[in-house]
Amino acid sequence: MCPDSCVAFTGPYVDLRECPICRSSRWNQQRLQGTSGCNKIPAKTFTTIPLGPQLQALYHNPAQACDMCYLYEHTQQFRETRSTSLTNDVTAGWDYLGIVLDGEIQENNIILSVSLDGAQLYESKQSDCWLYIWIILNLSPDKWYKKTHILPGGFIPRPNKPKNLDSFLFIGMHNLSALQSEGLHIWDSSCDTKFQANLYLLFTMANGPGLVYWDGMVGHSGKNGCRMYCPTPG
Repeated sequence: MCPDSCVAFTGPYVDLRECPICRSSRWNQQRLQGTSGCNKIPAKTFTTIPLGPQLQALYHNPAQACDMCYLYEHTQQFRETRSTSLTNDVTAGWDYLGIVLDGEIQENNIILSVSLDGAQLYESKQSDCWLYIWIILNLSPDKWYKKTHILPGGFIPRPNKPKNLDSFLFIGMHNLSALQSEGLHIWDSSCDTKFQANLYLLFTMANGPGLVYWDGMVGHSGKNGCRMYCPTPG
């Protein structure tokens, strides 16, 4: 990644030798010059944690594998009654129920949401680290944000806010896209069976400032900053 946190050298930037924004070199100059340009060591790196192995590990715990059945069982009740009495669950919203009625959600689907935010690691400083996490919506709502069930996606270190966050998210989203295309082979320890899971990304989430990175709009401080594109001025 760029030493100043501008971009990650992924996707369209993978072959660049310097940051397209601040022109900082992607290589450790001391090592590069000391070896006459032969030893190319990154000046700085960031971390991406692949999603697939984390989901596979989750199913190795029989209790957690059983908990993953919540969403499918709840969805089956909706299919039978065409109504729901719960309003405190994502499964009561049209974003989810619409794709259920369209037949896009099956028993082996794993429904995900991804959340992005900055983290203040040191007292009296601005957010100096950005991270994103995967939330598994197959679980009951009281388990979504428990530490045990949250899957870390990646970490973007300081010193500055990333200027092109898409380049940092590229690897994690590329991994998700590959799993959606090829399927994820899982062993369910609760019933000692194997199946191929299909992943579905339902929501991308963030707080007000973080939403700018997802939707590309001006944010909560702009005159017309609503992410729903309404004309109401801020």
